[in-house]
Amino acid sequence: MFALFLLVAGTHFAALLSPGPDFFLLIRTALAKGRRQADGCAWGIALANLLSMLLVLFVLGLLPGEGGWLWRGVQALGGFYFVWIGAQALASRRDLALPQGDQVLLGSRWRGLRQGVLASSLNPKLPLFYAGLFGVLREAAMPGWGLGLVMAWMTLVVLFWDLALVRLLDQPRWRTWLQHRVRWLDRGCGALLLILGLWLLLGVW
Repeated sequence: MFALFLLVAGTHFAALLSPGPDFFLLIRTALAKGRRQADGCAWGIALANLLSMLLVLFVLGLLPGEGGWLWRGVQALGGFYFVWIGAQALASRRDLALPQGDQVLLGSRWRGLRQGVLASSLNPKLPLFYAGLFGVLREAAMPGWGLGLVMAWMTLVVLFWDLALVRLLDQPRWRTWLQHRVRWLDRGCGALLLILGLWLLLGVW
């Protein structure tokens, strides 16, 4: 069970490291409105992730047991989604172009909070991602306290990583490091997503 937790937590963190919509939202907010609003945005993103996890767990709880055709369909959908985005990440050859500019002291935390919640809540990939992760945990019959621990862990990881990211992007050395290693981050994330996707698909049959 602990090994499964490490796999799921590692995949989740690898997905955070691979720059996505939330990453660029934080950058734009930090550069245009300053750290205060970017911090609020980080809290909003974490809250949206928690709400998405609760919604996914609620929907999965309404499905029949693992032997039901509906559950197997959801499991297959999550598996194919993970394999698809994992393969895309492995094949990615993108370069990361970070905007340049100095922070200005504008904006507010509450405005950033609303911005983060709305942006992440409207991202259709977020519930699909968590449906896949929780599908793996349900397939392994993880108890309720374990699911609660996973949810708390992933919410806090999203929050503290985004808060740290806002500060790290102030450092030119960190920007250079990230730009030079974005392809390796993509490949690491892709490999973990492929493992989880195949795990889910093998459980369908």
